[in-house]
Amino acid sequence: MPQPAAAIRSYRIYFRDARHGIASVREVDLASDDEAHQLADLMLEKQTAYPSAEVWDRARLVCTVRRDEPAD
Repeated sequence: MPQPAAAIRSYRIYFRDARHGIASVREVDLASDDEAHQLADLMLEKQTAYPSAEVWDRARLVCTVRRDEPAD
C-alpha cells in the first residue's frame, strides 16, 4: 500500500539585522518544522549580513536561529 505524501507547509524565514529589524524574507515550502529549521540554519551559515533568523508558519513561531558568536 502506498504511503501518503507528506503535507507541504509554507514557511517564511525572516532574517534579522543587528537591531532585530526584518532585513530579508524568504518563502519556502517544506514538509516539516525540522526541515524549515535546518534550512534556516544553513541559509544563516552561508551569508554574513544577518546575525539571526526566525522561521514562521503563518502566525506560529517555529524557531529562532542565531549565528554563533566568535570566541574571544
